[in-house]
Amino acid sequence: MFKSLILSTVLFLSACATAPVAVVQGKLTPPADQGYVLVALTLNSFDQDGANAWMRLEGPGGRRDLNASILHDTIAAPNKNAIGKLHLLSLAPGQYTVPQAVGDWNYTAAGWPQQRRDQLPIGQSFEIKAGEVVYLGEVHLALSFQSSLIISDQHERDFYALGQKYGITDTSNIKIRLLSKPAP
Repeated sequence: MFKSLILSTVLFLSACATAPVAVVQGKLTPPADQGYVLVALTLNSFDQDGANAWMRLEGPGGRRDLNASILHDTIAAPNKNAIGKLHLLSLAPGQYTVPQAVGDWNYTAAGWPQQRRDQLPIGQSFEIKAGEVVYLGEVHLALSFQSSLIISDQHERDFYALGQKYGITDTSNIKIRLLSKPAP
């Protein structure tokens, strides 16, 4: 529990240190020599109080760890909000890999609290070019005793959330290139 608190604090502070999002005439406009990547990390779990999800991107810009909390993160939607976080990242151009997603959740067994960590393979890659804005889709973790991961296209919801959070009114420059389904 203490490790989770420290990790959450570090991730929160690193998120606060990110550069501001550039919006020109209602469109996302990446900084010079950078591209924007948009990906939603969502989750559901038996543990409605403390479940968390993480996903790592590795590439020329180094490692970027993305997180979502079942208790604290919500993606705005016109009909029903999603539990998770919409990440908008400024990345150096190049090839990136997404090796896996990890989910932590708690449960009680024989009256004793237990913690479980599930590692779910993704094993996919994507490319980002300077000036490009790419939507990778939603990575959803269902955390249970048979945890699973689903990658899907939720761009309508996520573009709506972009508008709510950053005032994006024109999404015509966002390329939809979903991560492939994870290998079995």
